[in-house]
Amino acid sequence: MRPISKEKKIIYDIFLIISILASIGITYISISRGIYDVFPYFYLIPVVLIAYTRPKISIFITVFVGWLYIGLVYSLGLPDTGIFARATVWFFIFVSIGVLISTYSQEYRKEGERSCGSFFNSQAGVFSYDRQSLFIRDPNRKFSQFIGFECNVLLTKTIPDIITDTQERELFLSKVRDKLRVGDIEVRFTCADGSRRWALVSATDCAEPEIHCTSVDITEQKQAHDALRLANRKLNLLNNVTRHDILNQLTALIGYLELSKDDINDPQILTYVKKEELAANAIRNQILFTRDYQNIGVHSPQWHNIAETVSLALATIDVHQIKITINLASIEVYADPLLEKVFYNLIENSLRHGERVSEIEILSESVSDGIIIIIKDNGAGIPDKAKEQIFRREYFKHTGFGLFLTREILAITNLTITEKGTFGKGACFVIHAPQGTYRSILGNSPKE
Repeated sequence: MRPISKEKKIIYDIFLIISILASIGITYISISRGIYDVFPYFYLIPVVLIAYTRPKISIFITVFVGWLYIGLVYSLGLPDTGIFARATVWFFIFVSIGVLISTYSQEYRKEGERSCGSFFNSQAGVFSYDRQSLFIRDPNRKFSQFIGFECNVLLTKTIPDIITDTQERELFLSKVRDKLRVGDIEVRFTCADGSRRWALVSATDCAEPEIHCTSVDITEQKQAHDALRLANRKLNLLNNVTRHDILNQLTALIGYLELSKDDINDPQILTYVKKEELAANAIRNQILFTRDYQNIGVHSPQWHNIAETVSLALATIDVHQIKITINLASIEVYADPLLEKVFYNLIENSLRHGERVSEIEILSESVSDGIIIIIKDNGAGIPDKAKEQIFRREYFKHTGFGLFLTREILAITNLTITEKGTFGKGACFVIHAPQGTYRSILGNSPKE
């Protein structure tokens, strides 16, 4: 409930005075003609008006109106005890109604003032718009400052005036129409000075003529994000060019070292050349490692259908005659876009190091604090002392995604990985997704 404006209060006061004068006039005419049953109801009009518009003083004015009524009856009416008794009863009815409405009105107005205070003084921009005409309604100070228009000027604007991009506007309006309640829609507003600012908007359709919206300014975050993305793109381009040039030089160096071995007869010098070749290859592997590592975290995390992600990873691996068993819940996991490479690396790791692997099983299980995804095989397994060491940087041996990179990719969204297999019976990698990092698909619950 919004506070009553001064202009409206003046109008209400005029009606109040008119209603009191009219009641007095009707009372005089009625009593003069011997009518005692109808005119008391007219006094309810000023009683209700004063109780609603000025609840703090309404009790006193209601008592005054009651005394005015009973005074007129006693002074103008016939000396009839029945008439005086009814007049006294009406007096108490007027006062009681005034007190009840006044009390309710005060509580209602206090609640309304608290709501309006929160609304108009909110640190978030708040506004509403008419669902038919799209005119802006009730913008608060924060939204007015954000968009650069005075509140009274905003009331003459429509949604197309402040969301000028047709495609963005239709997308926003269609989401509100289709879902009734939407949150965190990125909307670009056109400000009074012609500039455009981004806001995160939530909208609620309460089955009223107006759609209520809240907005938070994210322009600086968007600009910082765009600047960071551009800087990352430039750095990645520089890294790619530099890495390409270094690899070309290393390829030439390794080739010349290989040719040098054919022309060297001195065993001591040949030993030096072989060590130089090993060092050059090590440098080459480290350069290739930076290529893999730089892609981690470049793109924003997203929701991955685990079953589809595992299938995509398997499609790129030659599993020979290995039996693959998949028993995954219908879930999505929030992770870096390189999640597919995680499963690729874990499966490829079993094939490369499992020695006698003939079966790989991939399944999911619910646990008390989330869900786990298990990738296990029946190969040689991993010694107990190496279960943690295999995830360290120094154990990276190949040019693909090692276990070190696997853990790094998962850690971006708070996922963890451990090895829980038994040495001699097979490896067992367990990926743990805590609450909030996974969700069921189409309402299906994760498998127990």
